[in-house]
Amino acid sequence: MRSVAPKIFPRPRELTLRGGFLTVSTHADVLTSFLANLPRTVAEAEKLLQQNRHDPCRIIRDLRLPAEGYHLAIEPSGIHIEVSEATGALYACQTLRQIYAQNPEGLPLLDLTDGPDLKVRGVMLDISRGRVPLLAELLQFIDALHQLRVNQFQLYIEHTFAWPGHEIVWQHASPLTAEEIHTLDQACRERGIELVPNLNTFGHLERWLEHEPYRQLAECPNGWTHPLTQQFKPIPSTLRPQQASLDFVAGLLDDYLPHFQSRQVNIGGDEPWELGQGFSREAVAQRGKHHVYLEHLQKICDLVQARGHTAQFWGDILLEDLTLAHQAPAGTIPVVWGYDAGHPFNAQCGRLASLQRTYLIASGTSTWQSFTGRLQNALANQQEAIHAAQEHQAQGLLVTTWGDQGYHQPWPTTWLPMIAGLTQAWCYPANYRPDFTAGCVLLGQLSTADAEATYEALTYLGQLEEQINFKQRNRSLTWDFLTSSPTQLSTLVQQTSPIELKTALDYLNRARPLVERIQDQTVRDELMVGVDLATAGLRRAQGHTLAVVDQQALSERFQKSWLTRARPGGLSESLQRLWAGH
Repeated sequence: MRSVAPKIFPRPRELTLRGGFLTVSTHADVLTSFLANLPRTVAEAEKLLQQNRHDPCRIIRDLRLPAEGYHLAIEPSGIHIEVSEATGALYACQTLRQIYAQNPEGLPLLDLTDGPDLKVRGVMLDISRGRVPLLAELLQFIDALHQLRVNQFQLYIEHTFAWPGHEIVWQHASPLTAEEIHTLDQACRERGIELVPNLNTFGHLERWLEHEPYRQLAECPNGWTHPLTQQFKPIPSTLRPQQASLDFVAGLLDDYLPHFQSRQVNIGGDEPWELGQGFSREAVAQRGKHHVYLEHLQKICDLVQARGHTAQFWGDILLEDLTLAHQAPAGTIPVVWGYDAGHPFNAQCGRLASLQRTYLIASGTSTWQSFTGRLQNALANQQEAIHAAQEHQAQGLLVTTWGDQGYHQPWPTTWLPMIAGLTQAWCYPANYRPDFTAGCVLLGQLSTADAEATYEALTYLGQLEEQINFKQRNRSLTWDFLTSSPTQLSTLVQQTSPIELKTALDYLNRARPLVERIQDQTVRDELMVGVDLATAGLRRAQGHTLAVVDQQALSERFQKSWLTRARPGGLSESLQRLWAGH
């Protein structure tokens, strides 16, 4: 039997084969017992470490190793695992299980050293723009994230938690309950993942402010004009910077934070679009938007700190003017976010690093407002964020996936960007070319063959946008073709050519046999709905009208696909937005 390097996911930092094998007996002995009882939770791993037994097969503590790092040696005398903490033991056991699965009769003798490049490797999942996953889906996702070496998880919340006394806001949203939060928190803690509460507390509060009991708290209760598009928005989204708003936020925090073990909370704070248009107009005119914003942000952070928590907040407003970055509230963690390739991460992160601030970087999966994803942009975005994080000493990376405008993207389109960002955040030199097939096995619970087919289909679909020269920020052109108004559609079509539209449609049609190869019905159906929605968008751009019966059939398939993984809350609104321009 020839010694062959095992396939390990994520790929480890260093692996050296020593030649030869450690035979695994078919009878119960020390080795088989050790392999059968490898710890699967932090508590189990910690119990083993406290025993500190120097048996032939052992897991022991070595504080010289980095946090979450481990050394695994398979020797003729047994298996020796050294770690500095329990989470590193779990990662070592993940690796050992993979080696054993590939070599059930004899484990190759080797030395393996592994550990993370970035201290924080996180994922943030938007569950407020319509789609709230089923509890079983979230638990499965958490298990996959653990195997992707994630140690922080956030669920982006605007209104999708069942706050007592605020039923008017969430009654049709299928929100998470307190009991479900406890279940998720427990599942995360068992796997060494910190479930950080995430609650927007300044902007993006349309779901609250559209209702009369809360509208009086709005900066512009009678509507506002979007500063980027100049469109009038009848529903307010931003709280006015005043004490009544702080009292409101304090009540939400008091009802929400106790359900988490984490002592952090992401308070949002991004995109308070209408700030200065209404209640705060005079203050902004006198002192400037950034000063008014930072003053109110400080007060929100004070609420958090008074409750024994550390605040994270989105850093977009703070970093619009780098000269004001030093005014960021002390003892907080800004999150530098940018989701398109070429984002100025280096300038923004360099400024925070020069101030010796602790901060995170957030990249994106480039899948929202899309039916097929924008894979090329997403992979570039991950790499740029990770390089900036390493160069400018960021605490870590938060890979985000959003649901803007109705969460129309098929769930599997998030997988490849997520796999790339997370494995590269673990160890970039070993995973600069990620093993996407292995990642799809975990995220989709797929066979290797089906994961390979899924990877091929996702790679192909993710390049649809490259068939047309005209590009948009943060969205796919085919999504806009389907969802935009006739006037907007006409403007967009003028940026393309008939030849490009035909080329894109022909390209998309060639995706169909790739998707059909996928045996998993859920994944196959999700991706095919995405293909057909993108096709409808391209044909609409060509001047074809989708028949009512075909629209209804596509809506029914979208609905079925949605309900396979998610709750019904938000579904009707998502469908309405899908066809709003027709």
